Amino acid sequence: MKGRSSRLERLDVETPPREELARVVRYLAFVSRWLGGTRAVARRLAGVRGPITVLDVGGGGGDVSRSLARKHPNVTAVVLDQSEAMLSFAEGLRRVRGDGRRLPFRDRSVDYVTATHLFHHLTDEEALSALREFDRVARRGIIVNDLLRRRRALIWIRLFTLFANPYVKADGPLSVLRGFTPAEARDLAARSGLDWLKVRVHFGHRFTLSGERPD
Repeated sequence: MKGRSSRLERLDVETPPREELARVVRYLAFVSRWLGGTRAVARRLAGVRGPITVLDVGGGGGDVSRSLARKHPNVTAVVLDQSEAMLSFAEGLRRVRGDGRRLPFRDRSVDYVTATHLFHHLTDEEALSALREFDRVARRGIIVNDLLRRRRALIWIRLFTLFANPYVKADGPLSVLRGFTPAEARDLAARSGLDWLKVRVHFGHRFTLSGERPD
């Protein structure tokens, strides 16, 4: 699995009927809850004290933000997504429609910027733009949480989505093929000038690219 796939996922070019989209949102929430998505982010915030604001970029239906607020009562989460349809499922949370590559926030206006399952939707250059925007907006740190591109993950997700709805069945394996290796994630940090971001591999064939601002 040498290079990232450039094929776009169905959800990147289509807006499914609401009932299908609801099934996608439930699937993503399941993955985040049980297959390490939320845990990987929560671990990076475990030692943080005092009230903090977390901007959840590409947060979709808000499942990660809800879980973070439950695990960390000191967290105030804001969900940002380009899709109005996805944001409609993030009821009860602060919601902003916007582009992660051009965040509609002032410099240093939130404590942490996080992104779960966003970067595999981006090209390398778009990922660099997003990291630089995260750096501009975050006062304290950045947590990128996404899928590893490796053969075992691809086999596993093909089995896991065998009887899923058509969008999940098509996009699940492609998400892995569009994912990153640890070396590629480290390269993104270096190219964006954020050498304080470190790569860690987590349960569920995923990685975090995260760190606390040194200054």
